Amino acid sequence: MKVYTDIFSGEEIVSDSFKFEYVFDKVGVEIKATFITKKEGEVDIGCGNAFGGNEDDAGDAGEGEKVLDIIDAFKYNESAFTKKDYTTYIKGYMKKVKTYLEEKNPERVKDFITGAGAMVKFILENFEEFTFYTPESYDTENNMILSYYKGEDVAPTFLFFIDGLKGTTVWRTPTKNE
Repeated sequence: MKVYTDIFSGEEIVSDSFKFEYVFDKVGVEIKATFITKKEGEVDIGCGNAFGGNEDDAGDAGEGEKVLDIIDAFKYNESAFTKKDYTTYIKGYMKKVKTYLEEKNPERVKDFITGAGAMVKFILENFEEFTFYTPESYDTENNMILSYYKGEDVAPTFLFFIDGLKGTTVWRTPTKNE
């Protein structure tokens, strides 16, 4: 499994235990959240329903709280932005990511600029549809997490700038010789 951390703060943002769908020339990643029932005493290891749980299995009424799997796993905190504030934030953040890519992955810069431009345009055109989240630390200087509802979905889709994240494998499959 890969855990994706913010390239600037190192804070955990998401993992590939959630199904990624690349968008905007692979600059963005969308993840469709699901509601899970969190019962007292249960521990979520961040894999959603990967082990056969049923998102609709709410048990008896009052036995648990319905939460979004990705928010529960990574402890996102809802935040608020005006369109003007978000525009200021995203310009600064995109500049930081571009500078980072110029140093660490220069061949990615051109695609990043094109895809990020399209993604930011989409966000600003649909600004009222988005909910904004910070990571667990409430860091508002680095990677912000966004969500919106697509079509008739009952749970939101989360949107990430993948170039602002670094994936690290947290476990591996043993080789034949081990």
